Amino acid sequence: MLSDIVIDWFALISSQGIGPKTFWALMRRYRTAAEAIKHIEKPFNRLKAEKILNSMNCNVILANDQMFPKSLRRTCSCPPLLFYKGDISIINKRKIAIIGARNASLTGKSIAKNLAENLSRYFAIVSGLAKGIDTSAHIGSLENPSYKSAISVLPMSFDNIYPKENQKLFEKIAENGLVITEKPYGSHNEQGSFHARNRIVTLLSEAIIVIEAAAKSGTMTTAQMALDIGCEVLVVPGSPSDPRNFGSNLLIRNGATLIQSYEDVLESLNYVQQEHISVVQHKVIEEAQSINQSDLQNKILEMLSNVPVTLDELSFQLKVPMQDILCAISELELKNMIARHSSNGIVLGYK
Repeated sequence: MLSDIVIDWFALISSQGIGPKTFWALMRRYRTAAEAIKHIEKPFNRLKAEKILNSMNCNVILANDQMFPKSLRRTCSCPPLLFYKGDISIINKRKIAIIGARNASLTGKSIAKNLAENLSRYFAIVSGLAKGIDTSAHIGSLENPSYKSAISVLPMSFDNIYPKENQKLFEKIAENGLVITEKPYGSHNEQGSFHARNRIVTLLSEAIIVIEAAAKSGTMTTAQMALDIGCEVLVVPGSPSDPRNFGSNLLIRNGATLIQSYEDVLESLNYVQQEHISVVQHKVIEEAQSINQSDLQNKILEMLSNVPVTLDELSFQLKVPMQDILCAISELELKNMIARHSSNGIVLGYK
């Protein structure tokens, strides 16, 4: 049974001219989607929204749900809701993305599959169901179904799988892993669909592994996206005579971490050390992180008034990394305790 909140959120984000940024601006102003819909020029029909949701053979999760990945809340373009098939609990695992060329070489595909298969013991493996490297990464992450480590992010809806030849792979991931999309049924190849998909792949992941990226490619754009938010970029080097490696090798030259095995990935992310931490130590670490996040939110609130403060200023004054500031800001926004005054200014909101 669909809740009224789910229907209202879906109707609002489906309304003409309403994207994620506008959605959150309206929510900050009117507090609820039901109220916001009353104040937009061309609202989506609520009964039609309910009918579409009821016709979708999948689950839906809102951005204010505890299970919704916190990392997606880092930006003002956070998708208000996600549709998913499979086991949503996988979203809470540590996650690494594997991306690369669609016209990948046999060697590149083999590397992607082997890396995904070995790393799936430690991480959930995120990719975008595209041809080439994405497909090989998904296949590798499914080699050990008991690990539940395959996550696919779609550019379009569940009734429009792209590419078509990956329909069976999609079904296998939905059965043994998790498939997510921000697009409802009936969505087609709209402008920006693949960029939006890549944004989610990046925000979900603590690191991005690049295998075969041309100098000008979607993979390079995604890698830059990752660098912009502080996500580590790990790159498999390739032959300088193959154009599919021009972008990959450039990333390494500019400071990205070179990797040649899954052990290199574990070492880069300090996983070997963490693997031996006891259950009791994990609990202490989690509690400390929770306390620190709460303290950070309180410190941010103490600094705010009706005069806008930039995120850079908050990070500098509190001596806290920007990534932590973004996570705290996202939590406070969902609680309506702060508001964005401009593109980069924060003021106190109204509880």
